[in-house]
Amino acid sequence: MFDEMEQMFDQMRRSMGGMRPSFSIGEYEYGTDSNLTLESTDEGYVVLADLPGFEKEEIDLRFDDGILSIRASHEVESEGMGAHYSRSRRVSDSIRVPGDVIVEEIEAHYRNGVLEVVLPVEGEMDDDSHRIDID
Repeated sequence: MFDEMEQMFDQMRRSMGGMRPSFSIGEYEYGTDSNLTLESTDEGYVVLADLPGFEKEEIDLRFDDGILSIRASHEVESEGMGAHYSRSRRVSDSIRVPGDVIVEEIEAHYRNGVLEVVLPVEGEMDDDSHRIDID
């Protein structure tokens, strides 16, 4: 049920032009507190995401149809004073990457709570933008 809701929110987020809401359902917290950034380099792009508190194995990273998606899930169970406690944290974020990414050469590194994804792009990085003068 939660996976279906997460997919629905991903679709809504894409249709809203990248707005990234956070929400909670019961004991589950879903959010996009990853401070996702996209930086341009000479070879392509670098995406940085803040994911403190997650283990590398808890992060699911995918690239599909020009969109880099990051999902992470961390669950903690503990007992104390005769009670059982369970806490979950989930993060889901995505970003559209411009250009023709060379999928086979994508690299990802996770250190000190920061995920770094290197996305090389075919050909040279051209600045196709057109400067507009402001009157």
